[in-house]
Amino acid sequence: MNKIIRCKNANNKKIVVLLILQVFFGVAPVLLLISFVMFRMYETKPLAIVIIGLIFACNAAYMILARRYNILNSGRSGEKNLYKAVKKLEGNNIIFVNLPIRYKRGRSEVDMLIISPKGVVIIEVKNHSGTISGNWKSEKWVQQKFYRGGKTTSVEMDNPIKQMRRQRDIVKSIFNAAGEDVWIDTVLYFSNPNVRLKLNLRENDYVCLGTKELMRYLRDYNSGKPLSKAQMEKYANILDDAKSNI
Repeated sequence: MNKIIRCKNANNKKIVVLLILQVFFGVAPVLLLISFVMFRMYETKPLAIVIIGLIFACNAAYMILARRYNILNSGRSGEKNLYKAVKKLEGNNIIFVNLPIRYKRGRSEVDMLIISPKGVVIIEVKNHSGTISGNWKSEKWVQQKFYRGGKTTSVEMDNPIKQMRRQRDIVKSIFNAAGEDVWIDTVLYFSNPNVRLKLNLRENDYVCLGTKELMRYLRDYNSGKPLSKAQMEKYANILDDAKSNI
């Protein structure tokens, strides 16, 4: 039976704050416009310029906040999909969800870390749609979306392969500081069915497209360095203590 340790998701509070700010900056232009007309502010030119400027500023702030909210909310949806899939994983595994990690100046949050009898795996989930292009060594990947009428949008995203590598290095440093040399593998999971990948990766860069691929990877996974139950518990306690000190 799996042991699941769910940590506090730092993005949940950010999502709530962004939602509240969206409501504020969405309502503010309407109230300003009503006041502009009711109190005949347009008759005073300097005041009229200020009010019109505030309306445009509120609209711009709303769009920026909405974009950030959509990104974080999409990420949370991907994490929920990951959790639903992996909690059904057979065996006696120890699963950390939203694990905060820090070692010296390195700090991050791991979407999921699985300690199994077959080894330790870090899973990074992305819920992006559209076409994702990139290679293992570039700092940025590109997300393209295509719409009716020929319209396209292109947005850069941080290279998740490098992101996982940094996370793995931090986790390994935490284990090393506790006197343990632990082999750690990483896998990138794209949860959105409406995504197409055009990636140039190395043989040991594991990417799963969809839940079936991820579950197949986890079922077949074998680091070649099997762990005893005592080792699994020891590694879990090290990570549990580490996150408590953040």
